[in-house]
Amino acid sequence: MPGTIQVSVLGLVGLPSSSISVKVSMGKKEYQTWDKGEFCFPLTALRDNLIVTLHDAEGNELCVKEVETRLIVEKGNLDDILTLEGGVNLHLKYQFILTEEDRKRIREMRDSALRKKRGELIASSPTQSESESVCSIGGVVAMPSVSLNSVVTGSLLMFKSSIF
Repeated sequence: MPGTIQVSVLGLVGLPSSSISVKVSMGKKEYQTWDKGEFCFPLTALRDNLIVTLHDAEGNELCVKEVETRLIVEKGNLDDILTLEGGVNLHLKYQFILTEEDRKRIREMRDSALRKKRGELIASSPTQSESESVCSIGGVVAMPSVSLNSVVTGSLLMFKSSIF
C-alpha cells in the first residue's frame, strides 16, 4: 500500500508539556515526544493501526488510543483530541500523504485493473453462434435474427388456422 501517515502532536492543554510524554507507534516503528512533534509512518497495510499512548513523568501509562489507519486514508485529514481526567487535552492531527510517484503508481494499477476487467468481460461475452438461441412464441420457433413482426404474424396465422 503506497503512502505515508503523518502524525502531528499539536499540544497539550491543561498540563505542562514536560510532565507528559506522547508515544505514537505503528507496527514496529515508534516515536516519543515531550512536546510538539511530527512523525511519519510508511503505510504498508491497512490492518496496522496507529497506537497513541500518554505517559506521566515516571513512565506510567495514562491513556491509550488506537486509531484505524483506514479512517485516516479515507478522510485524508483527521483531527483528534484525547481527553484525560482533570480536563487535560492532547490535540493530534493525522494526515495521509501520497507523493506524485505514489499517485502515478496507483493510477497505473487502476488502469491495469480496468484493462484486465474489460478483457474478462469481452472474453466472457457470448459469441454470435452462442447468442443465436431458439425462441418460441405461441408454438412458433424463431431465431433471434427473424424479426419479431414475422414471429407474431406466424403465431396469429397458426392461431387462425386452429380455429377454422
